[in-house]
Amino acid sequence: MGFFGTALNIQDSNSAETGRSYGAAIDLGSNSFHLLLVRQVGASFVVVERLKEKVQLLGGFVDGRITDAAMQRGLACLTRFAQRLQAVSPDRLSMVGTCALRNANNAQEFVAAAAKVLPAPLQIIDGETEAQLIFTGVSHHLGGRGQPRLVIDIGGGSTEFAYGPVGGADWRAEHCVSIDVGCVAITDLFFGGDHDQAAAYAEAREHARQMLQQSLDASLLAETIDNQLPAVLGTSGTVESIEATLKANGWCQDQITLEGLQKLEAAILNDGLLVEAGLPGLSPDRADIFPAGVAILNAVFEVLNIDQLRYVNVTLLQGIVCEKLLMATSHIDLKADSIEQLAGQFGVDPEQARRVASLVRRLFTQAGEALGLSEADGQLLDHAAQLHEVGVSINARHYHRHGGYVIKHSALPGFSETERSMLALLVRGHRRSMPGLAFQAFDPSSAERLLKAVILLRLAVILERSHADAASPDVELVVAGRHLTLGLPAGWLAAHPLSARELEVEAQQLASAGFSLHLPGAGD
Repeated sequence: MGFFGTALNIQDSNSAETGRSYGAAIDLGSNSFHLLLVRQVGASFVVVERLKEKVQLLGGFVDGRITDAAMQRGLACLTRFAQRLQAVSPDRLSMVGTCALRNANNAQEFVAAAAKVLPAPLQIIDGETEAQLIFTGVSHHLGGRGQPRLVIDIGGGSTEFAYGPVGGADWRAEHCVSIDVGCVAITDLFFGGDHDQAAAYAEAREHARQMLQQSLDASLLAETIDNQLPAVLGTSGTVESIEATLKANGWCQDQITLEGLQKLEAAILNDGLLVEAGLPGLSPDRADIFPAGVAILNAVFEVLNIDQLRYVNVTLLQGIVCEKLLMATSHIDLKADSIEQLAGQFGVDPEQARRVASLVRRLFTQAGEALGLSEADGQLLDHAAQLHEVGVSINARHYHRHGGYVIKHSALPGFSETERSMLALLVRGHRRSMPGLAFQAFDPSSAERLLKAVILLRLAVILERSHADAASPDVELVVAGRHLTLGLPAGWLAAHPLSARELEVEAQQLASAGFSLHLPGAGD
């Protein structure tokens, strides 16, 4: 693990991009080269730019040697990357090589040539380290504690597996396995020349199954999966391209399922989908290695006996950045940090955010159980209260819509894509008309909980319209089915006519959503 000692050192320096903490990492993969340029923000980082080029360093791999043509493709790519990295000092740049370079007899030739293009040393990492770094990146991205997860990355030359519950003081996996079965290597073995697509696919799938069966049976991984039922997550371009193709053909929605994969496999085997002719949702630059990727993922599903997998847009590079830059902050609540950073970036009034968050917590404590809301719903509601004014700095008019857009399209490390969409809807719906159609983007159960949560947020915002601590009311919310009774101190409504008027309008909004709102003593 000595690699990590020099991997990425992001500190203030005299580089051209001064005043901020920038760093960069490059992954020289078997299929593609990737560049990630980041800037540290709190306990996380902001992606400044991503670059990717299909190089296929492993393409044409013969007698354990990278071909001259593949080397030239790789060096030409690094030359282009070098232009973007001119403002990044060498001690802030990390460059790693994976399967193709660790298996090549002539890897040092490429290492020496790369050193003349970029000043940072090229470190060749083993498969287990690669799996660990990917797991670290995913765990940082998704956050959460004590949640067992299995992360699978299908690369060009190898497939990595990392398993572990997320907890403790870092994001490390308990078990890491790397197997030399990847989509570029499998393509070269079975799909070269004038191959018959169905026959080549069947042979590739069986080869992948045998390789996985042999290696995973020799590890503790399969037993751990059976006992703890983790969330199964997939990364890499292979998994991404399969998900995109399944969605484009109507064979999956939120996750890659066994049923969807079987439909895709049947189409390939029956030549119903000629991959070389192009598939809906499939990028043309991945068409040549796509059947091999599908064969490997189907074999993974069979060997591990899983029926669904969720794609996560995280790469090895995020893990490298986390390992060096952020490991010291891994004990921090990443969600809370993300909320704080976004609120600060958009100049949210911290005192008003505190007032609304405090009141919405009180309402949740009083009525959350009666509304059927969980603790997770309450936490999401708290985050929404802290960000409800995030759109004000863009434009005060319709700021709730601007806020929802900002949240939906922000990175927000620690939040899953679904959580981010839910948070965006709560902020979008906290005032004015109830966004009824927006709830339909979620399953019925989630939509109902979101509707009830947004009602609590709307009430808290109306009651804190004075933006002053002295005006914060002592409230009592009682829920009976879909009937809400909001108790307020005698005379409070008369003393706060803006809130009184908005509560009258709110009763109409809630009625349109199937709820009633009663205000005892509203005439006081």
